[in-house]
Amino acid sequence: DDIVWDDITHPDSPFHGKDEVGSVYTSIIDAIPDVHLRSVKRFSGEDGRFVVDESIITGHVHGEWAGLHGGGAPVEIRILHIFEVRDGLISFENAWFDAAEVQRQINAWKAQLDS
Repeated sequence: DDIVWDDITHPDSPFHGKDEVGSVYTSIIDAIPDVHLRSVKRFSGEDGRFVVDESIITGHVHGEWAGLHGGGAPVEIRILHIFEVRDGLISFENAWFDAAEVQRQINAWKAQLDS
């Protein structure tokens, strides 16, 4: 119930509580309905209390993500999550990804459509 989600690229971050965090995740899924997250490396420490996960996000951005409307642009972005787990639940999540790379891929895709 008291989860904190801190996305360094989001201007309204951090988000507090299940409702706020759930709303942000819903907006991501709405923006990238075919989102796929593939874990590349995962590390944990202190008996699973902390988890670091490097993943690749792929999908087509139909809505707004990272400050840009995608228009259906395909993206492939590396993302790093740092989780703190308490009583088997995520109590803190920190997300790191290169929003400029998202914008670069969307703009490149749109430029191809215009040519």
